[in-house]
Amino acid sequence: MQNFLQRDLGSSMLSIAVVLGGLGLFFVFLRVLTISIKKILEAIFKNRDY
Repeated sequence: MQNFLQRDLGSSMLSIAVVLGGLGLFFVFLRVLTISIKKILEAIFKNRDY
């Protein structure tokens, strides 16, 4: 952690931004995948009467 803080601020900010951007993209992909699976399951089970 000390080594991380001793580097210049721009480099630290850039690495934090890259990590947060990667996490953001992962969650967006996960959300799209969840919605797609939900739509597929709704289409499959729409015809059945429960």
